[in-house]
Amino acid sequence: MSKRSDTTLTASPPAMSTSGDVNYNLEYRSQKDDAWYSCGVVLEHGNRLCVKFKDFVQSFDDEIFNVSDFSTDDDIGAFCRRFRPESVPIDDNECSRVTEGFMVCAAYTGDTQLRYFDAVVDAVCYKEHTPKKCLCTYLLFWQHGPEEGNITAANFDDIYLIKSDPVDPTVENFTKLITEQVKQASSELTLIPKNPLLSRKTSSNENITESQASFSDNVIFLEIFLGYRKERFCPELSDQDRDLGGVKGSSSHHYIILENLEKDLCPLLMMDFIQEQTLITAQAYIFPSLSAETYARGAIMVDSKTKLKRIYEFINNPNHFIVSSTGKPWVIAEDKLRTGSFNTSLLSFQPKYENYNSQNHLKVVLLGTKEHKKAKQLKDLYLEFRNHLNGLVQTFAMEEEKNLGPFTAN
Repeated sequence: MSKRSDTTLTASPPAMSTSGDVNYNLEYRSQKDDAWYSCGVVLEHGNRLCVKFKDFVQSFDDEIFNVSDFSTDDDIGAFCRRFRPESVPIDDNECSRVTEGFMVCAAYTGDTQLRYFDAVVDAVCYKEHTPKKCLCTYLLFWQHGPEEGNITAANFDDIYLIKSDPVDPTVENFTKLITEQVKQASSELTLIPKNPLLSRKTSSNENITESQASFSDNVIFLEIFLGYRKERFCPELSDQDRDLGGVKGSSSHHYIILENLEKDLCPLLMMDFIQEQTLITAQAYIFPSLSAETYARGAIMVDSKTKLKRIYEFINNPNHFIVSSTGKPWVIAEDKLRTGSFNTSLLSFQPKYENYNSQNHLKVVLLGTKEHKKAKQLKDLYLEFRNHLNGLVQTFAMEEEKNLGPFTAN
């Protein structure tokens, strides 16, 4: 990444490489230590991508990806998330741009080596200063690296702005190659078993191979998103075994239910947004809604309580809202983190993937802005409606019980 001129290493710095054949215009999240490094990429022999680090000249430091390394869509997604445009420093007179909840790339020197990891700004301690030198202090909640899950203080010089520009065309071309490879491999597999609601342990599913089951899971369970932690936002954990169309005894998942979503919201859009914000990979569903309803419900599912707790805390953070392009805020249906089987195939019910590139985008609006004020009003309005509806449901249940009475056989 673009380093400031006054940045120094406490350990011996690596030698610099300025090869004219490589355009060092990317950041790459290394598989070796999970840190971000400035890099360039070269497509070799038409079937492998070589990642060359700007600060390391030896070829044995390169990381290599072969087309044959990829077998699932998850593999491709994980590969793509390792690349992004170089992060850039922010001018000292623009420090007000860095606010609470902001995702940044930050310098870490805790182990005497200068490395870069992503972090969420947990709080900002503003100080008066001249336009030429920022004196503010930032509390960072680290998303990965040695301090993952911890909060530490950082100076403004340690913070870099993450860019969202398109990545290098070479990476895009290699992604097309591996995508075609995965499509060809998967075309020979059965996407969904004849009876997907049965456990794999039942006799009807005995003939499903491991590769078929794995691919079916990838189709059924779409990928996603987001979170960061503050202890004061802890919800109640619920370990009840709740079945959403699967069966007891199948692998358990951890999920929350969302309300007030756009009816045409694409799950892939949710997944990318959450992943970009928090680096947590999850799965997303949008449930079918009635034509008279102006909103949809959905679910976010991950493979551990810890990840789900962090997602919950991000969405429920009182300092911001997650809203759609129309300003509609996400609402968590209940203060519970659920655990249970989630094996039903909802793929056919999902909004069409062409909605991914529509104007229905997602964003975080911060406390103190006009957008946040509007989102709060809309959320309060929805909660008032939901409370009224819940009251009607309870009244209906009591009246229904009175009218039905005990059943007596003739």
